[in-house]
Amino acid sequence: MKNSSQEVFDSETRGQLVNGSSKLKAMIHCKCPVCREGDMFKSSATDLGKFNELNKNCKECGFGFMPEPGFYQISMFFTYMVGVAIFIVFGFLTYLVFNDPPLWVYYATIFIPTILSTPWNLRYSKVVMLYYFGDSEGFR
Repeated sequence: MKNSSQEVFDSETRGQLVNGSSKLKAMIHCKCPVCREGDMFKSSATDLGKFNELNKNCKECGFGFMPEPGFYQISMFFTYMVGVAIFIVFGFLTYLVFNDPPLWVYYATIFIPTILSTPWNLRYSKVVMLYYFGDSEGFR
């Protein structure tokens, strides 16, 4: 059993770790927005069957990753925005590199990166949604 001085030390140490760890680094690694240690997702992005399944709670601090029903529906706007950006960037690069090629080249150079980036796009839209719109202080 811990005494009160150990609990204060543990909470201070945890605060220093969270403050010292980069928010961007935690987001890139899909970590909990509160403790920045626990994994948000059940599996890796390469597991195509379960790449988008969230853990119910953080295994480190108990933070709930589903603040309310339908919370992540708004993240589809972020997913759409990134998808459109991929279309524009790869379409423009195709035009520049291949000097206005036939239409099938545009299809290949736009749709292949879009399809390959979909698991990460969907995951990071949820991460951004939780980090910036999920009240991590209120959902402990």
